[in-house]
Amino acid sequence: MIQTLHDILSAGWGAMLLRGAAMTVFISVCGISLGMAIGIAGAAAKTGASRPARALVALYTLIVRSVPELLIIYLLFFGTVQPAADLADWLEWDDLMSTVFPMLVGILAIALISGSYSVEVFRGAFKAIDPGQLEAARAIGMDRRQCLRRITLPQLFWYALPGANNVWQAALKDTALVSLVGLVELMRAAVLGSAATRAPLILYLMAGILYFLIGACSQGLFVWAERHFGRGMRGAGR
Repeated sequence: MIQTLHDILSAGWGAMLLRGAAMTVFISVCGISLGMAIGIAGAAAKTGASRPARALVALYTLIVRSVPELLIIYLLFFGTVQPAADLADWLEWDDLMSTVFPMLVGILAIALISGSYSVEVFRGAFKAIDPGQLEAARAIGMDRRQCLRRITLPQLFWYALPGANNVWQAALKDTALVSLVGLVELMRAAVLGSAATRAPLILYLMAGILYFLIGACSQGLFVWAERHFGRGMRGAGR
């Protein structure tokens, strides 16, 4: 097994897995960032007074959370592959279909999926903020923008961090499904390496270790963020 591992690394598959891991992190960060923006906007709409907006957000979350993640990726891919191919031919951009298009599909899919869960995460965070704080801020002359910047947003992100951590970990694993539309992320790199070296156990173990390291490091970052940005929050709540 040691010799096989040496052969795999010598053939460049270790570097291929690292590049795939970097793509996995990139897709996850971009997708979850867009998903968080969707979540904040959806949560604001759900807690607002507009009934059509609340109904629209509720329909979005119901549909996306009821449909398998893989089906969402396939619908996005096959629903846009022909226009993307036509655009690639018109621009004479060969890399569009081989790299850029699958990457964009992955980011959008992760954003839609994570956004549907983030809506409830941020809705709960909105409700956790004491309305008396906003009333006091308005009483001392703060306008709506100042209240948002100084009171709502800092507390919103802190209250949302535990739920956002769960959404991030789920999104990180969902990136493996994007390999089915041709993007060479970590899982796809492991599949290609397994086929080329005929050592699937080692390649998949290496991929699993990389997934674990990414998840463990990001978990540590979330724990640090909760402690760092929560300084004074717990004391204020007692």
